[in-house]
Amino acid sequence: MIKNRIPLRLALGLTLAILLDTVVQIFWKSAVLSLDTDLSPMATVAMVFRQPAFLMVALLLACQLFNWMKVLEHADLSYAQPITSLSYVTVCLGSAIYLKETVDLLQLVGIGFILTGVWFVSRTDHVSSPPGEAGR
Repeated sequence: MIKNRIPLRLALGLTLAILLDTVVQIFWKSAVLSLDTDLSPMATVAMVFRQPAFLMVALLLACQLFNWMKVLEHADLSYAQPITSLSYVTVCLGSAIYLKETVDLLQLVGIGFILTGVWFVSRTDHVSSPPGEAGR
């Protein structure tokens, strides 16, 4: 049972974490698809640093880092990390929509398990009781 409602700031931070992870993954895949596959490793690295999409991925990763630090100020890792696994669902949907990837039945079953797990985790408190107060 939920002991405390999730604070708005935490809900927004978790939502932003899911959104940022989804956008990072879609941008990253799009950037990789734009690379020439016949280049040497060094030429590929040089090309990565000239691609605006990879620079956008780096910027979004930095945003993810700062957002995640804020989320963890307000929630236990054991609560926040499972909630952000919703990005597996949004990445799957986003890749189907934007990258025209297919989603098969087994993936949909996996999405169902993720949604079920997140629902169970969301029923718990977002912050553990301090030691000694658990039984009060």
